[in-house]
Order: sequence, then C-alpha cells, then structure tokens
Amino acid sequence: MVGISLVVASYNKLAIVCEPVSENMDRMIEKRREEIAIEGKQKVQTRRKIKLSSKDLIILVLAFVTVASLAAAIWVVSSTKDAKSPDPAKLDETTEPVEKLTDSIALPGYEWIPLTSGKLEQEQTFPNPPQNFCWIRVSLLLEDGTVLWTSELVAPGESSEPVVLTEPLEPGEYKNAVLKYECFRMDDALSPLNGGEVHLTLKVK
Repeated sequence: MVGISLVVASYNKLAIVCEPVSENMDRMIEKRREEIAIEGKQKVQTRRKIKLSSKDLIILVLAFVTVASLAAAIWVVSSTKDAKSPDPAKLDETTEPVEKLTDSIALPGYEWIPLTSGKLEQEQTFPNPPQNFCWIRVSLLLEDGTVLWTSELVAPGESSEPVVLTEPLEPGEYKNAVLKYECFRMDDALSPLNGGEVHLTLKVK
C-alpha cells in the first residue's frame, strides 16, 4: 500500500507540475504566432518602403537629369552671348578696296527677272555696284510704258528695297519690259548724270 501511495502521489505531483507546463506551451505557441504575425507585417511594410524608395529614386534621377539639361542649355546660351562678333574694322582690312569709276557708270543688266502673280510685294531687289560714284534710281516699266515700280535712291554697294508693284500681274511672260536707271551725283544738288535702259522679260508665275 505504501508503494502504491507513493506512486500515486508522485503521479499527482507530476500532473500538478505538468499542468502549468501545458499552459506555458500554449502561451509560447500563441506568443510565437503573434511574433510571426508581427514579422509578416514588418516584411510587408519593408517591401512597401522599398517600393516607395524605388519611386523616390526614379524621381530624384529625373530631377537630376532635368537640372543638368537646364544647366547645359544656360551654359550654351551664355557661351553664345559671350562669343565676340567679328570686328567690322578688321573685316574691312581684309577686304580689298573697290576701285571707283570716275568716267563711267556700271549698270546691271538682266535677260529676265521672276515675279509672283497676284501679289504687289515681290522679293526682287536691284543693286548699285560698289564701284559707282553716284546714286541710282531704278524703275520697272511694261512695254506700253506703264510704270510698275520705282525705287528710292540707292547708294553704291547697296541694294534697293524689294519691289512693290503698282498693280498685280497675271501669270505669263511680259516681253520687252524696261528696267530704267537714273543716275545722280552724290551732292546736295543731286546733279543728274547719264542713265540707261535695259530691255528684259518679266516671267510671272
């Protein structure tokens, strides 16, 4: 009887001891589950942070590229402004002087000139050769004497303003038109000099 009693007592003691162990195991398991759940949340948050960090990195790279492009553009503009334009005086030194005529006048000749139909404003201009010593005035006339245009006084080495017709022309070829040159001394009196006329065709398109 004594041996059995001891065994039962021992069993009871073991049972009493085991009950807290079982509860502790449950608590440990529950705690571990909570830890696992927390770790899972942290991993998700970390992934989100990584994703946000990647977006931020892309934005930073784009911002850097934009700033660099603007800086390069500003540098190019500044360099262009700082570039010195050619000195007209030095250009004149390298240009051979034109020998002025003293007893004759050079008048440009044309076989034909192009004009645009239906328009008064044209692109055609007429030069006064640089070797001349006088003003010239140019007029454009039809064969019947109709004055289509007259220029201002043009200095040697310069060209007239673009032609502005007195009336628009229809498409076609106007033969025997006249380019009339009037010449004047470059003095206060604008003394007239010999002029000339050139017969040409107006090709109007």
